[in-house]
Amino acid sequence: MTILKSNYWKVIICIIIGVFADVILHILFVPRVTYNFHPSILAEKGLTLPAATVMLIVLFTAVTIVFVLIQKYLPGTKAAKGWRFGIAFGLLTFLAIIEMNLIFDSPILNELRGGAADGASLVLLALMLSLMTGTDNLNAKEQNRLRWKPFVLVPLFFLVGRYFSYAFVQILSAYGQKPCGTFFWTLGIGLWLSIMYQLLREERNDIPAIIRAIRFGCLTFGSYWLIYNLFVLVYLQMSVLDLFLRIIIDVVFVTTSIWIVEVMEHRILLKKTV
Repeated sequence: MTILKSNYWKVIICIIIGVFADVILHILFVPRVTYNFHPSILAEKGLTLPAATVMLIVLFTAVTIVFVLIQKYLPGTKAAKGWRFGIAFGLLTFLAIIEMNLIFDSPILNELRGGAADGASLVLLALMLSLMTGTDNLNAKEQNRLRWKPFVLVPLFFLVGRYFSYAFVQILSAYGQKPCGTFFWTLGIGLWLSIMYQLLREERNDIPAIIRAIRFGCLTFGSYWLIYNLFVLVYLQMSVLDLFLRIIIDVVFVTTSIWIVEVMEHRILLKKTV
């Protein structure tokens, strides 16, 4: 947090530019999206743009805090860190928006345009943050890559968690109406989360498995996922309980999968050192 305090004005400038770029991209290139669902009170009163701008500020601020907290532990130059961080969140945003099309029958191309605008703005934010507040970390001792473990366990756990939510918790979804689309979207998000973990994994051997899992599952992914899912309240009249249940279940299952991955990796390292 020292970087945040000493460079607070740079951080604020980065957030403002990122949000401004996102709003401009939406105004210029993203058509108004219509949903087959009840509009929110904000949408009915014509307050969508200011409300969405406020939510963008909150989202970009949360992403900024995550970058400041983890960037010093990531290997590579500050520019490389910015690219990895921006691509990680940018593509997650682009893929996640597809669920809106699945559930609410909104035009897929319009949703993808919105996801592309948000994703590009997050990449821009990450690059600005890395160049203005980041640090080079060329002496980090790189660990062995996690090979197959996260690419199998993270998608598997995300799938199990989501289908538990669909079938038993009965969160709002297209699980019954669009089973194939829902399955491939859920699998795709799980796969991208496993790639995100590889991109943003701290290159240190002295961090306990549970701490790694909590840092990624709750801090890096969880804080973003919370604000991203609450964003829908700007446009639609949704159950807040439904949103929180899906967020909590997603975060718990992703965190658990990372913990198992790291426990397995730690055991392999112990065997190599014995």
